[in-house]
Amino acid sequence: MPKVHALLVGIDTYRLPRLNLRGCVNDVELAERLLRDRIAPADLVVERLCDEQATRAGMVEAFRGHLGGLGPGDTALFWYSGHGSTAPMPEGMPYAESAGMCQTLVCHDSRAGAPDLYDKELAVLAQEVLATGAALVTVMDACHSRSAMREAPAPGLTPRCAPRLEEAPPHLGDLLPELAAAVADPSRPAPGAQLPGHVAFSACDEWEVANEGQFPDGWHGVFTEALGHALTRLGPDATYRQVLGHARCRVEGRLLRQVPHLEAIGDLPDREVFGGALRPRATRITLRYLWGQWEVDAGAVHGTVTGSRFGVHRTAPFREVHVAEVLTQCSLVTPVGWTPEKDRQYEMVLTDVPLPPVAVSVRAEPDLLLRLTETVRTTGPGDRPSPHIRLIPPTDDGSASRLALRVRQADDGRSIQVTGLDDRPLASPVPADEHGVRQTVSDLEHIARWLQVRNLESASPALEEAVRLELFPAPPGSRRLPHEGAPAPVRDLDFAYTWTGTGWKPPSVFMRLRNTTDRKLFCVLLDLTDRYRMHADLFPGEYVAAHWTAQAGNGAPVTLALPPDQPVEPGARSTDWLVLLVAEEPFGSDLFALPRLRETPRASARAGRRGVTGVLDRLGLLAVQRDADPAPPVALDWAVKAFEVTTRIPGGPGPAAPQR
Repeated sequence: MPKVHALLVGIDTYRLPRLNLRGCVNDVELAERLLRDRIAPADLVVERLCDEQATRAGMVEAFRGHLGGLGPGDTALFWYSGHGSTAPMPEGMPYAESAGMCQTLVCHDSRAGAPDLYDKELAVLAQEVLATGAALVTVMDACHSRSAMREAPAPGLTPRCAPRLEEAPPHLGDLLPELAAAVADPSRPAPGAQLPGHVAFSACDEWEVANEGQFPDGWHGVFTEALGHALTRLGPDATYRQVLGHARCRVEGRLLRQVPHLEAIGDLPDREVFGGALRPRATRITLRYLWGQWEVDAGAVHGTVTGSRFGVHRTAPFREVHVAEVLTQCSLVTPVGWTPEKDRQYEMVLTDVPLPPVAVSVRAEPDLLLRLTETVRTTGPGDRPSPHIRLIPPTDDGSASRLALRVRQADDGRSIQVTGLDDRPLASPVPADEHGVRQTVSDLEHIARWLQVRNLESASPALEEAVRLELFPAPPGSRRLPHEGAPAPVRDLDFAYTWTGTGWKPPSVFMRLRNTTDRKLFCVLLDLTDRYRMHADLFPGEYVAAHWTAQAGNGAPVTLALPPDQPVEPGARSTDWLVLLVAEEPFGSDLFALPRLRETPRASARAGRRGVTGVLDRLGLLAVQRDADPAPPVALDWAVKAFEVTTRIPGGPGPAAPQR
């Protein structure tokens, strides 16, 4: 079988104390845990160099000794967390870079008797590994900035950038002899050029700063934390490009001036991470007793939140644990009504997660704010507080919340209106009287429930990729998608009306669900519109057999039309979100139905199936049972994935931002 050899380097303690960092050894521990959770023990060999072990000579020796013994089909991984810097080009190198500087890694003994490790030397080491036929993946969580020290670091963050070397560069003869030989041989490729077979992740570009910050379990590189989250959330089928995209969004969500990068030649970015050597477990989450407490190996990087529950996978009686404290890689839990065996590990699945209530900031007169507060406090079941919304102080804009809305009172005080944080109206204004207050709270609950479903996170990232949604253009007059010779599925989910000469015709598509696994899976396809309607009419719920496809919309073309109250004119557009729910067993779908905002509810197309317990109940969608006696609850695996579909009419003043 293909092997993965990983060399993980983390340097917090330098020979020069002024260079010390705090999160690099933690990065190494996180990286090793990620690898061991995903790669079979027989296929993985890890070597760690931390602090005083990571000297210049030690890193070169480990790179050659540990990563150089692989062969075709294998993968070498070099992960570095520590300082990066820049230095003048050594004399005699004829291919100086645009600014005449090299990027360097700062080893434990760098600048205290040993040079930095130059990027051109790393290129020589990379060529040696690639010459064996193995693939090479490098992860650099370090600065590569020429101007990094010109600005003060952001509060609570530390840049991983050692000061630029201003003194004379080392002689070429003081660096790796193979580098000097490559410089002297014009027939050889210049060290430093990107080579086939090499996938390179970088925490930032050469002009930026890579930062480390404090997370629940201690300090980490911001990029390492994001990369760990991406590898976990996206599952074993994720490509390098997908992992970078997920991690980049997470980093840029925290920092404006650190943008991770991926470099690779050809189709490498679109291949699975580590060349398919991943060996995912059946359920991916384990409960174990460690250091006097119970923990599951799912933490903040996996999207776990306090109050969630995990259940023992497919066992009777139903046994759960409650998440009491969330750390970065794991969570501390409390068994609910049972006593696990301390010397045993349990395979777990997520069974329940408290949905985040939508934060609502109110900008209104004190009397109106008080009336809104009292109504929210009693609008839930049994005159209890609403489970879907929470009011926050008027001075808080809700930007720290993942889901947020706003209520504004008109300047003349006569009306109130629900808006987004950008003040874009989401519902028409109502009078600022008692009826208007009740209507506003009803609007908030409706929109909040819609948002909670649209932003629901998967319990199982692996299962999330198990079923694919495929959309095919429907030619004029076609009534069904042919089994043979079907057109290629569309990838850009942006559809346009066509002009017939007398009017605008909406686009039509065929929708199909493809099960890529070797087991049957139960699927529901929800349609969430930008008028806050939600329904399961496209695919109310059926099993899709292993390696099989099922047609949505009863096999007929699905018309993507503008809402009935929206004028059909150039520049008009609307957005739907298709939300695919996948589970091991059937669950009810009819209670997902929401009418358009302020419209009377209507019945779903089909009746619901018996349901799984767990997170769906937290949506207020009580599972429907076929039999008089409820089936005993079982902890089952499930996942969700959302697709944004835009429908527009060409022309007009330009594309508007999709309504969310």
